[in-house]
Amino acid sequence: MRQRIFLLLLLCSSFLLSSEIALAFQQGKAKGHVGTFAHIDFVGDSTFFDLSSSFSYQTASFYGYKFFVSAWFNPPIYEVNRGFKDHKSWFEITELGINFFNSRLNFGFDAGRFAYKADWVYNYVQGVSFFHTYSPLISYSITWINQSAWVNYYKMTNFREADNWFGGVLADAVFKIPNTNVEINPYIYSVANMFWAPAVGAKATFEFLRWNSDLIWQGKLLSYIAYHNKDYRGSGILFWSDLIYKDRLRDYDVGGGIMVTDRNGVKDLAVFGQNTEFDNIDGMLEGGSTSLYAFSKFHFKYDISLKVATRLTFVGGNNLFGLETKLGYFPIKKLELGTDFLMLSGYQTQNKEDNYTLRMFLQYHF
Repeated sequence: MRQRIFLLLLLCSSFLLSSEIALAFQQGKAKGHVGTFAHIDFVGDSTFFDLSSSFSYQTASFYGYKFFVSAWFNPPIYEVNRGFKDHKSWFEITELGINFFNSRLNFGFDAGRFAYKADWVYNYVQGVSFFHTYSPLISYSITWINQSAWVNYYKMTNFREADNWFGGVLADAVFKIPNTNVEINPYIYSVANMFWAPAVGAKATFEFLRWNSDLIWQGKLLSYIAYHNKDYRGSGILFWSDLIYKDRLRDYDVGGGIMVTDRNGVKDLAVFGQNTEFDNIDGMLEGGSTSLYAFSKFHFKYDISLKVATRLTFVGGNNLFGLETKLGYFPIKKLELGTDFLMLSGYQTQNKEDNYTLRMFLQYHF
Protein backbone atom coordinates (compact mmCIF):
# COMPACT_ATOMS: atom_id res chain seq x y z
CA MET A 1 0.00 0.00 0.00
CA ARG A 2 2.80 2.41 0.94
CA GLN A 3 4.59 1.65 -2.30
CA ARG A 4 1.44 2.50 -4.29
CA ILE A 5 0.98 5.80 -2.42
CA PHE A 6 4.65 6.70 -2.99
CA LEU A 7 4.38 5.85 -6.68
CA LEU A 8 1.17 7.90 -6.99
CA LEU A 9 2.81 10.92 -5.31
CA LEU A 10 5.86 10.58 -7.55
CA LEU A 11 3.69 10.47 -10.67
CA CYS A 12 1.62 13.47 -9.54
CA SER A 13 4.70 15.55 -8.71
CA SER A 14 6.31 14.64 -12.04
CA PHE A 15 3.13 15.67 -13.87
CA LEU A 16 2.94 18.99 -12.01
CA LEU A 17 6.62 19.73 -12.64
CA SER A 18 6.35 18.87 -16.33
CA SER A 19 3.26 21.09 -16.60
CA GLU A 20 5.04 24.01 -14.93
CA ILE A 21 8.10 23.57 -17.14
CA ALA A 22 5.86 23.50 -20.22
CA LEU A 23 4.12 26.67 -18.99
CA ALA A 24 7.50 28.38 -18.47
CA PHE A 25 8.45 27.62 -22.07
CA GLN A 26 5.03 28.75 -23.36
CA GLN A 27 5.35 32.09 -21.52
CA GLY A 28 8.91 32.67 -22.74
CA LYS A 29 9.89 35.64 -24.87
CA ALA A 30 11.53 35.58 -28.28
CA LYS A 31 13.20 38.51 -30.02
CA GLY A 32 15.73 39.21 -32.73
CA HIS A 33 16.55 41.34 -35.73
CA VAL A 34 17.17 41.11 -39.44
CA GLY A 35 18.84 43.67 -41.67
CA THR A 36 21.87 44.60 -43.74
CA PHE A 37 25.27 45.99 -42.82
CA ALA A 38 27.95 47.79 -44.83
CA HIS A 39 31.59 48.12 -43.78
CA ILE A 40 33.73 50.56 -45.78
CA ASP A 41 37.48 50.72 -45.11
CA PHE A 42 39.06 53.78 -46.70
CA VAL A 43 42.71 52.75 -46.30
CA GLY A 44 42.59 48.95 -45.99
CA ASP A 45 40.96 46.03 -47.75
CA SER A 46 37.88 45.34 -45.59
CA THR A 47 34.93 46.65 -47.58
CA PHE A 48 31.87 44.38 -47.66
CA PHE A 49 28.09 44.09 -47.26
CA ASP A 50 26.37 41.35 -45.29
CA LEU A 51 23.04 40.08 -44.01
CA SER A 52 22.90 40.79 -40.27
CA SER A 53 20.41 38.73 -38.26
CA SER A 54 19.92 37.34 -34.78
CA PHE A 55 17.39 35.39 -32.75
CA SER A 56 17.05 34.88 -29.00
CA TYR A 57 14.62 33.12 -26.68
CA GLN A 58 14.28 33.07 -22.89
CA THR A 59 11.76 31.08 -20.86
CA ALA A 60 9.70 32.48 -18.02
CA SER A 61 10.97 31.81 -14.50
CA PHE A 62 10.59 28.26 -13.21
CA TYR A 63 11.33 28.16 -9.45
CA GLY A 64 13.94 30.85 -10.06
CA TYR A 65 15.43 29.18 -13.15
CA LYS A 66 15.38 30.55 -16.69
CA PHE A 67 16.72 28.91 -19.84
CA PHE A 68 18.00 30.98 -22.75
CA VAL A 69 19.45 30.63 -26.22
CA SER A 70 20.53 33.07 -28.94
CA ALA A 71 22.35 32.93 -32.26
CA TRP A 72 23.67 35.29 -34.95
CA PHE A 73 23.76 34.61 -38.68
CA ASN A 74 25.84 36.98 -40.86
CA PRO A 75 26.58 35.66 -44.37
CA PRO A 76 28.34 38.05 -46.78
CA ILE A 77 26.21 39.52 -49.54
CA TYR A 78 29.03 41.19 -51.46
CA GLU A 79 32.74 41.66 -50.83
CA VAL A 80 34.56 44.44 -52.64
CA ASN A 81 37.98 43.09 -51.75
CA ARG A 82 37.56 39.98 -49.59
CA GLY A 83 37.59 41.80 -46.24
CA PHE A 84 34.63 40.04 -44.62
CA LYS A 85 36.64 37.31 -42.88
CA ASP A 86 38.76 39.90 -41.05
CA HIS A 87 35.71 41.09 -39.13
CA LYS A 88 33.03 38.41 -39.13
CA SER A 89 32.26 34.73 -39.07
CA TRP A 90 29.06 33.40 -40.65
CA PHE A 91 27.27 31.86 -37.68
CA GLU A 92 27.64 31.67 -33.92
CA ILE A 93 25.52 30.42 -31.01
CA THR A 94 26.05 33.35 -28.66
CA GLU A 95 23.96 32.18 -25.71
CA LEU A 96 23.00 28.72 -24.51
CA GLY A 97 22.58 28.25 -20.80
CA ILE A 98 20.68 28.70 -17.59
CA ASN A 99 20.09 31.58 -15.19
CA PHE A 100 19.04 31.19 -11.57
CA PHE A 101 18.12 33.84 -9.01
CA ASN A 102 16.74 33.47 -5.49
CA SER A 103 15.18 36.80 -4.48
CA ARG A 104 15.00 35.80 -0.81
CA LEU A 105 18.74 35.11 -0.58
CA ASN A 106 19.71 37.62 -3.31
CA PHE A 107 21.89 34.91 -4.82
CA GLY A 108 22.10 33.71 -8.40
CA PHE A 109 24.25 32.37 -11.20
CA ASP A 110 24.60 32.16 -14.98
CA ALA A 111 26.05 29.04 -16.58
CA GLY A 112 26.82 28.10 -20.18
CA ARG A 113 27.15 30.84 -22.78
CA PHE A 114 25.80 34.22 -21.72
CA ALA A 115 26.28 37.98 -22.05
CA TYR A 116 28.68 39.50 -19.52
CA LYS A 117 30.04 42.97 -18.87
CA ALA A 118 32.95 44.08 -16.68
CA ASP A 119 36.01 46.31 -17.06
CA TRP A 120 38.07 43.71 -18.94
CA VAL A 121 35.54 41.02 -19.82
CA TYR A 122 32.83 42.10 -22.23
CA ASN A 123 30.31 40.72 -24.73
CA TYR A 124 29.66 36.94 -24.66
CA VAL A 125 31.46 34.39 -22.51
CA GLN A 126 31.39 30.66 -21.91
CA GLY A 127 31.68 29.71 -18.26
CA VAL A 128 29.95 30.23 -14.91
CA SER A 129 29.20 33.40 -12.96
CA PHE A 130 27.99 33.46 -9.32
CA PHE A 131 26.67 36.70 -7.79
CA HIS A 132 25.34 37.55 -4.33
CA THR A 133 24.06 40.71 -2.68
CA TYR A 134 25.01 40.09 0.94
CA SER A 135 23.40 43.31 2.18
CA PRO A 136 22.37 46.71 0.75
CA LEU A 137 25.99 47.77 1.30
CA ILE A 138 27.92 44.66 0.16
CA SER A 139 27.77 42.58 -3.02
CA TYR A 140 30.25 40.31 -4.75
CA SER A 141 30.63 37.94 -7.71
CA ILE A 142 32.98 35.24 -8.99
CA THR A 143 33.16 34.46 -12.70
CA TRP A 144 35.06 31.77 -14.58
CA ILE A 145 35.55 32.41 -18.31
CA ASN A 146 36.62 29.48 -20.48
CA GLN A 147 36.08 31.20 -23.84
CA SER A 148 34.74 34.50 -25.16
CA ALA A 149 33.30 35.94 -28.38
CA TRP A 150 32.73 39.49 -29.58
CA VAL A 151 29.43 39.53 -31.45
CA ASN A 152 27.34 42.49 -32.62
CA TYR A 153 26.22 44.02 -35.90
CA TYR A 154 29.71 45.14 -36.96
CA LYS A 155 31.96 42.42 -35.58
CA MET A 156 31.49 38.69 -35.07
CA THR A 157 34.16 36.32 -33.81
CA ASN A 158 33.81 32.66 -32.86
CA PHE A 159 34.20 31.60 -29.25
CA ARG A 160 37.90 31.17 -28.57
CA GLU A 161 40.23 30.45 -25.68
CA ALA A 162 42.95 32.84 -24.57
CA ASP A 163 46.24 30.95 -24.16
CA ASN A 164 45.07 28.05 -22.01
CA TRP A 165 41.97 25.86 -21.84
CA PHE A 166 41.37 26.94 -18.23
CA GLY A 167 40.65 30.52 -19.29
CA GLY A 168 40.31 33.26 -16.70
CA VAL A 169 38.77 34.07 -13.31
CA LEU A 170 37.38 37.41 -12.18
CA ALA A 171 36.41 37.96 -8.53
CA ASP A 172 35.06 41.35 -7.54
CA ALA A 173 33.12 43.08 -4.76
CA VAL A 174 31.32 46.38 -4.21
CA PHE A 175 31.30 48.07 -0.80
CA LYS A 176 29.01 51.07 -0.35
CA ILE A 177 30.09 53.45 2.41
CA PRO A 178 27.11 54.10 4.72
CA ASN A 179 25.36 57.48 4.48
CA THR A 180 27.37 58.48 1.40
CA ASN A 181 27.27 58.03 -2.37
CA VAL A 182 30.71 56.46 -2.42
CA GLU A 183 31.51 52.91 -3.53
CA ILE A 184 34.73 50.91 -3.30
CA ASN A 185 35.26 48.18 -5.90
CA PRO A 186 38.22 45.80 -5.40
CA TYR A 187 38.73 42.95 -7.84
CA ILE A 188 41.29 40.45 -9.02
CA TYR A 189 41.42 39.21 -12.59
CA SER A 190 43.64 36.40 -13.85
CA VAL A 191 43.98 34.57 -17.16
CA ALA A 192 45.88 31.28 -17.09
CA ASN A 193 49.39 31.39 -18.55
CA MET A 194 49.14 35.15 -19.14
CA PHE A 195 48.72 37.47 -16.13
CA TRP A 196 47.42 38.34 -12.68
CA ALA A 197 45.77 41.73 -12.24
CA PRO A 198 44.58 42.86 -8.79
CA ALA A 199 42.83 46.25 -8.83
CA VAL A 200 40.86 48.65 -6.70
CA GLY A 201 38.35 51.23 -7.86
CA ALA A 202 36.32 53.99 -6.27
CA LYS A 203 33.18 55.82 -7.39
CA ALA A 204 31.59 58.97 -5.96
CA THR A 205 28.26 60.42 -7.09
CA PHE A 206 27.26 64.03 -6.40
CA GLU A 207 23.54 64.65 -6.88
CA PHE A 208 22.10 67.97 -8.06
CA LEU A 209 18.41 67.51 -7.34
CA ARG A 210 17.53 71.03 -8.48
CA TRP A 211 18.76 70.28 -12.01
CA ASN A 212 17.90 66.57 -11.95
CA SER A 213 21.49 65.64 -12.73
CA ASP A 214 24.57 63.89 -11.31
CA LEU A 215 28.30 64.43 -11.37
CA ILE A 216 30.16 61.11 -11.16
CA TRP A 217 33.85 60.53 -10.54
CA GLN A 218 35.34 57.07 -10.87
CA GLY A 219 38.94 55.95 -10.73
CA LYS A 220 40.80 52.64 -10.82
CA LEU A 221 44.33 51.50 -10.11
CA LEU A 222 45.41 48.12 -11.48
CA SER A 223 48.59 46.13 -10.98
CA TYR A 224 49.56 43.75 -13.78
CA ILE A 225 51.89 40.76 -13.32
CA ALA A 226 52.70 38.94 -16.56
CA TYR A 227 53.90 35.33 -16.72
CA HIS A 228 54.16 32.46 -19.19
CA ASN A 229 54.63 28.78 -18.28
CA LYS A 230 55.07 29.91 -14.65
CA ASP A 231 57.93 32.22 -15.66
CA TYR A 232 57.74 35.86 -14.56
CA ARG A 233 57.59 38.21 -17.55
CA GLY A 234 57.46 41.61 -15.87
CA SER A 235 54.84 43.81 -14.24
CA GLY A 236 52.92 46.95 -15.08
CA ILE A 237 50.56 49.57 -13.67
CA LEU A 238 47.36 51.01 -15.14
CA PHE A 239 45.58 54.12 -13.82
CA TRP A 240 42.15 54.99 -15.20
CA SER A 241 39.89 57.89 -14.17
CA ASP A 242 36.65 59.41 -15.52
CA LEU A 243 34.54 62.45 -14.65
CA ILE A 244 30.98 62.29 -16.03
CA TYR A 245 28.04 64.69 -15.92
CA LYS A 246 24.62 63.05 -16.39
CA ASP A 247 21.56 65.17 -17.13
CA ARG A 248 18.55 62.93 -16.53
CA LEU A 249 16.01 65.58 -17.53
CA ARG A 250 17.47 66.21 -21.01
CA ASP A 251 18.89 62.68 -21.30
CA TYR A 252 22.53 63.30 -22.12
CA ASP A 253 25.98 62.48 -20.68
CA VAL A 254 29.24 64.33 -21.17
CA GLY A 255 32.57 63.39 -19.68
CA GLY A 256 36.26 62.87 -20.03
CA GLY A 257 39.12 61.04 -18.49
CA ILE A 258 42.66 59.77 -18.55
CA MET A 259 44.27 56.34 -18.87
CA VAL A 260 47.98 55.90 -18.09
CA THR A 261 50.28 52.87 -18.14
CA ASP A 262 53.85 52.57 -16.87
CA ARG A 263 56.73 51.69 -19.19
CA ASN A 264 55.89 47.95 -19.22
CA GLY A 265 52.21 48.33 -20.08
CA VAL A 266 49.33 45.87 -19.69
CA LYS A 267 49.08 44.65 -23.28
CA ASP A 268 47.12 41.38 -22.77
CA LEU A 269 44.59 42.80 -20.31
CA ALA A 270 41.81 43.00 -22.94
CA VAL A 271 42.16 39.41 -24.17
CA PHE A 272 38.49 38.75 -23.22
CA GLY A 273 37.22 42.21 -24.17
CA GLN A 274 37.13 45.70 -22.68
CA ASN A 275 34.58 48.23 -21.46
CA THR A 276 35.99 51.66 -22.32
CA GLU A 277 34.30 54.37 -24.38
CA PHE A 278 36.14 53.17 -27.51
CA ASP A 279 35.78 50.23 -29.90
CA ASN A 280 39.40 50.63 -30.98
CA ILE A 281 41.83 50.92 -28.04
CA ASP A 282 45.04 50.40 -30.03
CA GLY A 283 47.94 51.99 -28.17
CA MET A 284 46.06 52.60 -24.92
CA LEU A 285 47.40 49.52 -23.10
CA GLU A 286 50.96 49.57 -24.44
CA GLY A 287 53.95 50.51 -22.29
CA GLY A 288 54.47 54.19 -21.53
CA SER A 289 51.05 55.19 -22.89
CA THR A 290 49.04 58.25 -21.84
CA SER A 291 45.52 58.72 -23.23
CA LEU A 292 43.38 61.82 -22.73
CA TYR A 293 39.80 61.47 -23.92
CA ALA A 294 36.33 63.02 -23.95
CA PHE A 295 32.93 61.61 -24.81
CA SER A 296 29.26 62.56 -25.01
CA LYS A 297 25.99 60.67 -25.41
CA PHE A 298 22.73 62.33 -26.48
CA HIS A 299 19.18 61.09 -26.91
CA PHE A 300 17.04 63.44 -28.99
CA LYS A 301 13.39 63.50 -29.97
CA TYR A 302 12.13 61.18 -32.70
CA ASP A 303 14.25 58.31 -31.31
CA ILE A 304 17.60 59.72 -32.40
CA SER A 305 20.76 58.88 -30.43
CA LEU A 306 24.30 60.14 -30.90
CA LYS A 307 27.57 59.15 -29.26
CA VAL A 308 30.90 60.88 -29.87
CA ALA A 309 34.23 59.86 -28.33
CA THR A 310 37.64 61.31 -29.08
CA ARG A 311 41.12 60.70 -27.68
CA LEU A 312 44.75 61.65 -27.83
CA THR A 313 47.17 58.82 -27.08
CA PHE A 314 50.88 59.43 -26.66
CA VAL A 315 52.86 56.19 -26.85
CA GLY A 316 56.43 55.67 -28.06
CA GLY A 317 57.02 57.91 -31.06
CA ASN A 318 53.32 57.99 -31.94
CA ASN A 319 50.87 60.79 -31.20
CA LEU A 320 47.56 59.15 -31.99
CA PHE A 321 44.27 60.95 -32.58
CA GLY A 322 41.12 58.84 -32.38
CA LEU A 323 37.53 59.77 -33.20
CA GLU A 324 34.47 57.51 -33.02
CA THR A 325 30.89 58.58 -33.72
CA LYS A 326 27.69 56.52 -33.61
CA LEU A 327 24.34 57.78 -34.86
CA GLY A 328 21.10 55.79 -34.56
CA TYR A 329 17.59 56.64 -35.74
CA PHE A 330 14.21 54.86 -35.63
CA PRO A 331 12.11 56.33 -38.52
CA ILE A 332 9.31 53.97 -37.54
CA LYS A 333 8.87 51.67 -34.58
CA LYS A 334 11.31 48.72 -34.57
CA LEU A 335 13.12 49.86 -37.75
CA GLU A 336 16.58 51.25 -37.00
CA LEU A 337 19.00 53.12 -39.23
CA GLY A 338 22.55 53.72 -38.07
CA THR A 339 25.93 54.96 -39.17
CA ASP A 340 29.31 54.91 -37.40
CA PHE A 341 32.58 56.54 -38.28
CA LEU A 342 35.92 55.51 -36.77
CA MET A 343 39.36 56.94 -37.30
CA LEU A 344 42.75 56.50 -35.66
CA SER A 345 45.67 58.42 -37.12
CA GLY A 346 49.19 59.46 -36.19
CA TYR A 347 51.19 56.23 -36.45
CA GLN A 348 54.87 56.77 -37.23
CA THR A 349 55.99 53.13 -36.88
CA GLN A 350 56.13 50.79 -39.88
CA ASN A 351 54.20 47.88 -38.34
CA LYS A 352 51.10 50.00 -37.61
CA GLU A 353 48.85 51.95 -39.93
CA ASP A 354 46.09 54.55 -39.65
CA ASN A 355 42.47 53.49 -39.83
CA TYR A 356 39.43 55.21 -41.39
CA THR A 357 36.21 53.18 -41.37
CA LEU A 358 32.56 53.92 -42.13
CA ARG A 359 29.85 51.51 -40.96
CA MET A 360 26.16 51.67 -41.92
CA PHE A 361 23.28 49.38 -40.99
CA LEU A 362 19.55 48.89 -41.42
CA GLN A 363 17.85 46.61 -38.88
CA TYR A 364 14.29 45.54 -38.15
CA HIS A 365 13.81 44.38 -34.57
CA PHE A 366 11.07 41.88 -33.72
